[in-house]
Amino acid sequence: MLLQQFGDNPELIIYWFMVFAFSISVHESAHAYAAYLLGDPTAKEQGRITIDPLKHLDLFGTLMMLISFIGWAKPVPINPSNFKNKKAGTILVSLAGPLSNLILAVLFAVPFAYVTLKYYPLENNPLNPAVIVYNFALYGFVMNISLAVFNFLPLPPLDGSKIFTAVLPSKYYFKIMQYHNVTFIILILLLYTGWLNKIITPVIGGVQSAILSVIVPIIKLIV
Repeated sequence: MLLQQFGDNPELIIYWFMVFAFSISVHESAHAYAAYLLGDPTAKEQGRITIDPLKHLDLFGTLMMLISFIGWAKPVPINPSNFKNKKAGTILVSLAGPLSNLILAVLFAVPFAYVTLKYYPLENNPLNPAVIVYNFALYGFVMNISLAVFNFLPLPPLDGSKIFTAVLPSKYYFKIMQYHNVTFIILILLLYTGWLNKIITPVIGGVQSAILSVIVPIIKLIV
């Protein structure tokens, strides 16, 4: 649980929730905007092209974030019939969310690397501006990479499943979708037991290292 993980620093939950709400909202808004650009106004008409968390947060997905550190938002509604190419449109819209998180991760990596190189170790003062920036940047960096990797998994209702099934012939697509509820239960069990974290943690670590290997040398030039 989140409280157990943060231990003696429960104030860090505030950072975690704020970053989660912002990042998941950007993710869903990216889906909605990509669909709109490709000719489908469904999500736009429902007010989903926004970073207002109230438009995106899902109660159960947020609760799962408390349990497993990984959660999700309300799915963005799309109508593939509005795309010139249904499969290509579905793939591009599905990619937009995780890619937006990777972009955010790179943006958060800049202040994270700067504060770490210039001020670390930080003083134990939660009101210190450097501490505030560090906490936001750290959680933004880690959270967005986690969301991107998690959503690339080919399990419904995640974006990876839409990308995976979109490239399959229709007969296989419909067979897979028959087991949508089963795979969702499997996903919840993997999240609750912690097995999913064990599976994706090495990937998350690899992406973090790759981004920092580019950002840190650049920041060192100006620190």
